[in-house]
Amino acid sequence: MAPRRGVYFLANDYVLDRAIAFLNSFRAHHEALPICLIPFGDDIDGLRRLQSYFDFTIWSGDPALLAACDDLSRGFHGEVKGHYRKLVAWEGEFDEFVYVDTDTIVLRDLSFVYDFLDTYDFVTTVSDVPDHFKWVWRESVHGAGVLTPDQIAFAAGTQFIASRRECLRFAEVRPRLDAALALAGHMALVTLEMPLLNYLMVTSGRPYTSLRRLAGAVGAGGPPPGDIPQERWAGDPIGAVRDGHLLTPWSPPIFLVHWAGMWWELERGDRAELPHGDLWSHYRRLGGLDVT
Repeated sequence: MAPRRGVYFLANDYVLDRAIAFLNSFRAHHEALPICLIPFGDDIDGLRRLQSYFDFTIWSGDPALLAACDDLSRGFHGEVKGHYRKLVAWEGEFDEFVYVDTDTIVLRDLSFVYDFLDTYDFVTTVSDVPDHFKWVWRESVHGAGVLTPDQIAFAAGTQFIASRRECLRFAEVRPRLDAALALAGHMALVTLEMPLLNYLMVTSGRPYTSLRRLAGAVGAGGPPPGDIPQERWAGDPIGAVRDGHLLTPWSPPIFLVHWAGMWWELERGDRAELPHGDLWSHYRRLGGLDVT
């Protein structure tokens, strides 16, 4: 029997506009692929009203698992951070899944990623970027004697993760949490769940990789680098945009644009405008959906 495949996203009504833009872009390239909302919090009445419009389900597992994720965030931050609820993706309805952050625009079909789950149990978009290390670990982690240099260097973004349901069940996570919490002083907790998910992936004993790693694996027997689509951060130049499409040809092609940190900077007043706001606005306006 073929595995049941789908996509998860995490949201509440606070990010309703972002969720609409994300869902419009997702459905523009995936007419039938199932997608499921993981509630960031209890305030999802506005999102519920969009269920039939975008044809998504809402995560309906044991509420105690969401509460356990909230407790986990308290252990690291002293308060509830809904970002840790990403962990229930491994307790959901899909045998193979992709998790995607809501501050993302999807530019092409992402189903190609499922093929990599034949070899790897965790696939992110970005890893092994020295400049990104500071968003996962503090320098002190090198002397902690817990992780190998390769495990530390992976330092993956967790805005996009492909995996299988059996790879990180909560029953397996619980016995490892004391060790993870002991490492909290070496984590860059400003990025919330990212250090923990990195720790859980690289210490799982399961194979992990990223699309960036795979694109650089010349001669490894896989497709050539230019054939593996990549994510781009919206803070980088991505070229001209028209009608929701990038006019600049990229190799490897871009399949996601991610606004990591930028909405937070806008809300703080640290940024005057959203980079590549024309791309985001195209998908927010697509279909003319008015939720005011």
